[in-house]
Amino acid sequence: MQEPLPDTDLVVATPERVSFGYQVAGLGTRAIAQILDLLILGGVLLGLTFAAIAIGQAGFDVVAYLLVIIGGFVVVFGYFWASEAFWSGQTIGKKVFRLRAVGDRGEPMTFMQAGIRNVVRIVDFLPYGYGVGLVVLFVNGKGKRLGDLAAGTIVVKDSEYIGLWQLAGGQPSAPPPPPGAPPAQAPALPFAPATPAELILRRLDPGLRRFITSYARRRPELPVPMRAQLAGQVQASLSAAVPLAALDYLADLERQ
Repeated sequence: MQEPLPDTDLVVATPERVSFGYQVAGLGTRAIAQILDLLILGGVLLGLTFAAIAIGQAGFDVVAYLLVIIGGFVVVFGYFWASEAFWSGQTIGKKVFRLRAVGDRGEPMTFMQAGIRNVVRIVDFLPYGYGVGLVVLFVNGKGKRLGDLAAGTIVVKDSEYIGLWQLAGGQPSAPPPPPGAPPAQAPALPFAPATPAELILRRLDPGLRRFITSYARRRPELPVPMRAQLAGQVQASLSAAVPLAALDYLADLERQ
């Protein structure tokens, strides 16, 4: 049996026996990120209240009342839902503190999952201050509130970016020599330089990179209609003109 990765609380494996490790976000970091999001929401709602007061003073009391009720609901739930759906599981608070909501198997969160986890937020907040959510989080022992259990999601720490010089255990490259100085001999690198294919793959979204890795392994077994269907699922992340050709090209890079 494979040993858990260091500093990792969640390990998921793909059908191709490729494992990915995630460190589940702690309660303290999640709380601070949530406070930042609530402060942002408070500022937006305050502006909405001032707008409603101005409309009410102009004689449109019904419009002002609807603006406060409906507008407040849309702002609160629209902020969390839209942010997590279109920012790959992140709100502003999560982005600042390097957190991300993902699926139970590490896959990017879908639009529907973002909606479910944030609609259930109403129950999590009861009776106040996320009382139900905190109880559920401690009871299940997996760092999940009720919304995460319903949507099949979990909040993890986002991946940190590490320079190649850090992986090699050395120091960052020295500044260029002054003009006229003899060129210094380049030291031998303890690792092979990245190929052009690897440089392209590194710029991909982590979720798309995992998809490409899986696709590269299974492509010989897949008929062309199935490959076209899979390409359509990631069309937004690939070339809009030729998604299948782009997917095959990335798969060839991955196999190199």
